[in-house]
Amino acid sequence: MVKLETTEEQRDTLNIITTFNINARYPDYKQSFYKKCDYKFTTANIKKIKELRAWLLSIIDEE
Repeated sequence: MVKLETTEEQRDTLNIITTFNINARYPDYKQSFYKKCDYKFTTANIKKIKELRAWLLSIIDEE
């Protein structure tokens, strides 16, 4: 088990990723989620996810 110290912004991004996963998995949530995913929302969150991924990869590279 690895203990990561995350910032509040990183935790928020992880929560968004979880929301993407849950909403994509359960049909009841899909329609309301699709409405939320306009261009601005999607591009902003993709940027955050890429930054989080880069941070996680940098930690792996240190090991």
